[in-house]
Order: sequence, then structure tokens, then C-alpha cells
Amino acid sequence: MRRVTVLAMVAAGGFWCWPGGVEAADPEVAVALVPMRYAFVDGDVEKFRAHHWMKEGYAGGVKEFLFRHTLPDGTFLSAEGHAFPSQNDFGTDVELKKDTLGFFNLEYSEFRKYFDGNGGTHRRFSTFQTIDADEDLALDIGKLGVETGLTLEGWPELSFAYEREFKDGAKSRLTWTSVTEAGEARKIGPSWQDIDEIVDAFALTANHELAGFALRGEQRWEFARSETVRHEVYRSTNATASESLMRTQDQAPESTLMTTTLGAERHFLNEKVFLSTGYHFAHLDSREYETLIEMNAAGVVTNFSRAENKFDSRADNDYDSHTWVGNLTTQLGESLSFGTKLKSEVIKRQSNSTYPAYSEYVTSPEAFDLVVDHTEANLTDTKAARWGEGFSLRFTGLPRTALYTELEFEQSRVLMREDRQSLDGPDTGNDAVATEVFMRETVTDVRRGVWTLGGRSSPWPFLDLTAHVRRRVNNNDYDDQRETVASGARSAFIDEQNIHTNEFVTRFTLRPCRWFRSSVRYQYRDDDYSTRAESQDTVKTGTRSHIYTYDVTLQPLKELVTTASFSRQNAATTTPARYASTPSNIPTFNADVSSWLFSADYAPKPNLTWTSSLLYSRAQNFNDFADTGMPFGADFHRLDLTTGIAWSPSDQTSLGLDYALYTYNPNENVESGDYTAHVIWLEVTQQF
Repeated sequence: MRRVTVLAMVAAGGFWCWPGGVEAADPEVAVALVPMRYAFVDGDVEKFRAHHWMKEGYAGGVKEFLFRHTLPDGTFLSAEGHAFPSQNDFGTDVELKKDTLGFFNLEYSEFRKYFDGNGGTHRRFSTFQTIDADEDLALDIGKLGVETGLTLEGWPELSFAYEREFKDGAKSRLTWTSVTEAGEARKIGPSWQDIDEIVDAFALTANHELAGFALRGEQRWEFARSETVRHEVYRSTNATASESLMRTQDQAPESTLMTTTLGAERHFLNEKVFLSTGYHFAHLDSREYETLIEMNAAGVVTNFSRAENKFDSRADNDYDSHTWVGNLTTQLGESLSFGTKLKSEVIKRQSNSTYPAYSEYVTSPEAFDLVVDHTEANLTDTKAARWGEGFSLRFTGLPRTALYTELEFEQSRVLMREDRQSLDGPDTGNDAVATEVFMRETVTDVRRGVWTLGGRSSPWPFLDLTAHVRRRVNNNDYDDQRETVASGARSAFIDEQNIHTNEFVTRFTLRPCRWFRSSVRYQYRDDDYSTRAESQDTVKTGTRSHIYTYDVTLQPLKELVTTASFSRQNAATTTPARYASTPSNIPTFNADVSSWLFSADYAPKPNLTWTSSLLYSRAQNFNDFADTGMPFGADFHRLDLTTGIAWSPSDQTSLGLDYALYTYNPNENVESGDYTAHVIWLEVTQQF
């Protein structure tokens, strides 16, 4: 039995040695195996993968492994894990601890996230109506964490932690490219990005109680590096058109972050007053290298009317921030509490960048070469100060009722100085230019505020009411103190941007008896955007949404529990294009989605259980703007149906069989790719 336990732990990722001469007794061990999971997919396999994070075909492995045991000396040991090799889905969590001595934790997880390579759809196109990236897009995401520490009685609690996060693979991007057919261009071409990213972090933490104060300190170092390559393909039915090109963007950002965090907190006056304060210092040093290449359909580096061949561009940033926060909560009476919090922050950033240009296209095409025409050199110096205040009141003097209000404010003042100029290169061709000289000094004032008023009331034991209203204000004022006027360049062309949001949420919950419970929830949100650019009128855009949700839980029989839910979301976005004259008029865009969810659990016998769930979503938002732009919107039917049965022939063994039906049917004028999938699971669980 002991050998089986140790082997199972090794499979889950943990290696342990028992204390000398101590024999383990009665450990808790359980293993859940999935000998088979098979997905039959008819249709768009990539979309099925992206929706369900599941690959078609066969998969099998360990769904769950569990080991728990307390040794005779009080040491607690536990290990959990799962492994599906064909899905690249692994995980383990190991814990070893002993009171008044210390602890050791090991955590590892890795999973694969799939992405859809389809671009947009334009029904007026015949050749390029739908475009696929023709790439197997999947991203492996993982994390390894190790933490160990001492918890000796009377001593500060000390711990050391190491963590590595990584990403490796390719994912789709929403920067869709231009596709041209019969002289008409639409942004429906897919783009994707290769990602190889690693982040290593180390942390030293100390916790201690001194003179009634709980003290905490942490020193953390983080090192991040990545290599990303974005691929864009511009397609055209005219093989000689400039739109028929391929573009790759190779970026290699690196950063080093060091942070120091100190904190203290304490209760006073018999727990009626709580005070906490903290300080945070951060130093970030980052750099990035970038190469941008444009090629023709044959893969030859070529200059087009928008030459984007940039090699060895570089940017460096040095960032420091000092942040102090304080919090005070006090009980003013038996039914009234008051809280306040303050924040101040000082930020300083210095950055520089170089952006070389090769063989620019200005008046006529020039053969591509590696001789620099000119380099854009930029120096930026930024200083910012930020203050924040918060106040809260909570009143519980009314029977079965709690009322609260919160106010949060933030003020920021940002000063940025920028100096940019073009440095002439060795290229003496007709397109060699170095004319840009630009300097500016901009002060940005930011005012933010949030006000919330809400409450909860239970006038009767079977009725519960909650509601709150919230107002958000975010005002940004950009003021150019000094700028070069001889050059046509402008890096600060926005004078003002204001965002105002109103929210209202309420919920009614009814529980008249043990076997019935229902609730109704309503959510409202209204966002107003106001932007003013230099020498232009203010542009106003708004979005408004209503979400209605009804939930009910019904238990008509002791052995049967059912739940049902319906949700309806209505959203509308309005832009100034709505008021434009034909043919550029674009009406309000509506995004409405309805979803139904049903589940049932039935246990006719103690060792026999049947479960089932149904999810159906419907969106009908196809607005045919083909004459003026893209037919944006979601229009689809989606059905997820699962059912399964579990049988336990003994207290230690259980068998399970599950089936799922997944369907997705979009409007072909809006979105490409539909599928129907049948998935079967077989599960075996054994306890030892």
C-alpha cells in the first residue's frame, strides 16, 4: 500500500521521504481516471476548440489524484494533481507543513488555450468572402511556484517564494488586415502572433506582530522576457496592388522589476478602531527591440506606398514610483460605522527610442536596401503626482436593513516633455529625408470620482432585496504648454476626453419554502464618451446596456433538484456616424443576446446519480451595412447539452459515463464556421 502511495505521488509531481523509522498509517488516497474521452466534430474544428478548450479526437488521463496524511509527529502532507497528456493539461499542488516549524508548497499547472484562425466576413465578396489564417493556433500557458518558510513560535514568520510563468504558441489577434476585391477594401483579413514568454519572480516576505501591530514586509524581483512575431496578410484580387503584401512584426521586450512593500495594521479601543498603512516602491527597467518587414506575395522584401520596413528599432524606459496608502475604520455607534482611506503617489519616467527608416517611398518606389535613410530619435521625460481619497458610511439601525454609501476621488497631474527629431542617414537616394523636428511640453490634469449608494433589506425572512446606484466620472484635460509649430507633426492632438458612467443594479430573492427559491436581477449601465481634438468639434459616443436575469431553484422531490436561468442583455452603441448624411450614415449598433440555462440532479438510489444541463444562447444583431461599411454584429445559435450517470458499486469505487452535444450555427453573412460535436467521457474513481 505504501509503495502504491509513493508511486502515485511521483506521478502527481511530488517526491517525499518519510522521517526515519516512522511508518505511515491510514493515508487518504483517491484517484479519478478518464480512460477515454472522444470528441466527434463535424464542421469548423478550430472554432470548436476555441469555444470549449478541447481538442477533437481521443483524450485520456488522470482527472484527479488526491493524497492526504498526517504523520505521528503532526506533520501534514497533501498532494493533488491531474494530467491529460494529449491536451497538454497538467497540474499538481503539494503541501507539507508542521505547526510551529514551517511549510513547503509546490504548485505547477499547464494548460492549452485554443484560438480561432478565421477573420471577418463580407457577403459582397466572392473570392475573399471568408479567410482563414491556415495556422494551428494554440497557446500553452503554465506556472511553476515554490514557497517555503519558517513559522517558529515567537519569531517572525519568514518565507521565500519563486515563481515562473510562461506562454508558448500562437494566438489570433483582432488587428484584422485589409482585403481588396473589385476595388472594395474591408478589414476582414486575419492576423496572428507567435509568442514565447517567460517571467521569473523571487520574493522574500516577513510577517510579525510587535506592540499590537501586525507588520508585513516583502521584497520582490521580477524578470520578464519574450519574443513575439505578429503575422499579417493583406490580400487582393489584383496581384499587382499594394494591398497584396505580407507583414511581420518581430518584438523582443525585456524588463526587470524590483518592488519593496511595507505595511502595518492594528485595532484600537476594543476593536472599535482599525488603522492600517502601507508603502510601496517600484523600479522598472525595460527595453524593447522591434523589426518590421513587408514582403510581396512571393516573400521578397518590397517597398510599398506605406513603407514599413524598419530594422533594429529600440526603446528604453526607466520608471520609479513611490506610493503611500492609509486606511482608518471606526465604529461611531452600535449601528453606524465610518471609514476613510488616503493615497498619494509620485511617479517619474525617462524613456528614449530610435526608429530607423530604410528606402522610404516618398515620390517614387526605391529598391529595398539595408542603408538607413533617416532615424527618428525621441527623448521623453514624464513626472506625475497622484492623490486619492475615499470615504464610506454604513448604517444598520433599521430592522433587517443595511445601508451604505461610498465616495472615492483621485486627482493626477502629469507633466511630459518630448523631444523628437530626424537624424539623416548615409543613404543619398532621392527619397532620403530627415526633416522632422518636434518638441512639446504637455500638462495633463486627470479628475476621477466614484459615488455609490446602496443597501440590503430583508423585510421578511423569505424576501431579500438589494440595490445600488453608482456614478463614475473620469475627466482628462491635456494642455500643451509648449510645442514646435514649424513641423506638421503632432504627438498630442487630443485636448480633452471625458468618460461618464451611470450604473444601477437591483436583485429580489424569494424563498417562500425549502424546496423553492427564485431571484430577479436587473443591471443597467450607461457610458458617455466625449473627446475633443485640436481645432475640431467635440465627438460624443455612447453605449447603453440592460441585463435582465431570472433564476429559480426547484426541488419537487427529495431525490430531484432542478435549476433554471434566463438572461437577456440589450446593448446599444451610438456614434456621430449615425447623424451623417447618406451613404456614410451608420445607425445605432445593437448587440442583444438571450441565454437559457437548465440543470437537473436526480438520485433515485444512494449509489446512483443522474445529472444533466442545457445551455442555449441566441443573438440576432445582423445589421447589413455592406453599402457603407462592415456588417458588424453577432448573429448565432449556440447549444451546449450535457448528461451523465454515476454509479458506485462500493463505497470506494464509482463509475461514470457522460455525453455532450455542442452545436454552433452563425449567420453566414456575419460569421463563418459552424460545427456539431458529440463528446463521450468514461470515468473511474477509486479510493484507497
